[in-house]
Amino acid sequence: MAFGYPVSLELEGRRCVVIGGGDVAEDKIAALLDAGGTVTVVGAPVTEGIRRLAAEARLQLVERPYADGDLEGAFLAIAATEATCVNAEIFAEAERRGVLLNAVDDVDHCHFSVPAVVRRGEFVLAVSTGGKAPALAKRLRMGLADQFGPEYGTLVNLLGEARAEAIADREGDFASWARRWQDALDHDLAGLVRQGRVHEAKRLVLHALRGATSTPPPGRVWIVGAGPGDPGLLTVRGRAALLAADVVVYDRLVPAELIDGMEAVYVGKRAGDHAVPQADINKLLVDLARNGKRVVRLKGGDPFVFGRGSEEAEALAAEGVEFEVVPAPSSAIAALAYAGIPVTDRRFASSVAVVTGHCSPEKTVDWRALATAVDTIVVLMGLANLTHIVDELLAGGRPPNTPAAVIQDGTLPTQRVVDADLGHLRDAVATAGIGSPAIVVIGDVVRLRERIGWFPLDRPEAGRQAAPVSAATAATRRSTSS
Repeated sequence: MAFGYPVSLELEGRRCVVIGGGDVAEDKIAALLDAGGTVTVVGAPVTEGIRRLAAEARLQLVERPYADGDLEGAFLAIAATEATCVNAEIFAEAERRGVLLNAVDDVDHCHFSVPAVVRRGEFVLAVSTGGKAPALAKRLRMGLADQFGPEYGTLVNLLGEARAEAIADREGDFASWARRWQDALDHDLAGLVRQGRVHEAKRLVLHALRGATSTPPPGRVWIVGAGPGDPGLLTVRGRAALLAADVVVYDRLVPAELIDGMEAVYVGKRAGDHAVPQADINKLLVDLARNGKRVVRLKGGDPFVFGRGSEEAEALAAEGVEFEVVPAPSSAIAALAYAGIPVTDRRFASSVAVVTGHCSPEKTVDWRALATAVDTIVVLMGLANLTHIVDELLAGGRPPNTPAAVIQDGTLPTQRVVDADLGHLRDAVATAGIGSPAIVVIGDVVRLRERIGWFPLDRPEAGRQAAPVSAATAATRRSTSS
């Protein structure tokens, strides 16, 4: 296994030599300077960035090609040349002098590989593929950089200070000390730092390290939107909450991949089947948090778009439980995008209404008033009431030749889309056998589906169902599209 032993090197004040003067060399120089190395660059020509660093006395510049002896006194060297034969000469000198060498994209002339690094002060995450797939390491680094923000650098310093203060009072064996650290880290310390509550975070750590563990850490709830179905649409913030969670309380439409291997409680609902009443869900969240649990309430779509997330947030607030809301792409927008239908377009629609087709008795939708009030109408959970919705819209003055579509399993590999004019939509849905969960969209933006439908990428026509339309409607669509 090449480069199988990962280490972090202390470079402060050590001589580091970079052979090469191009953009790659400049990138490597920056990392060495950040690590405190004393850098010498040997190369010609050199970039303006390298020349500027030399003018600022941040490095020594030897503006000529490599020559034997350039590694004298070096601790570490990087060969950023494009010539394997030159790398071989540098490697031979490094071997002779006991200098650690990395030759960029030339594994045969390396003593070590340089990982892709996320640095937040003293907090460093490194991803290495042993030099075999650096592009993959860089891609993973980008994801980690989004997930671990600057608060982690502050957190490392905070933990170091707390450790120094508490270690003088340390009692018991190593195992008990390790348990105290686990108690300390059970708190959402990164979240507290992110909110600027650094002193509170440090107090909690010291409390745990000094053995005061009788009081469990305060619980916390994240109300997280899982997005419309495709697990890849979960936000970076939502994924971070899942990683920190002790338990997940999840809905029916949450992708299984998101909760795989986690302690999870199912509280899903479907029309006419509320196995767990909302009041019981609210109480469950409160009770789990009061028991010191970090809880993710994972909801399909966005938690504040017909998701009852606001009711849960209100219940938590009333009980004094700390919580955070993590929005997500709503199916009202994302599922349409996967079907090639924008909710607005300056040529077709400048207004949109998102409504529920499954109303409570206390709050119903005035479909007739809505019919001509906006350009695009998006109906969530409306399939069961489709006949009533269409009849009311037509009665309210929406033209029967208005383009419309129904999207089943939006954003998933099983996605199916039926489009027809509004007057024939019910027949088209029945013929295609479309079922729930499904979204109804009505408006001229549906015309764009034929031009910009893109999903799934590997089978552009998969899931597209021919819907019956009248000859007049077909002619209208052709004339509008031309």
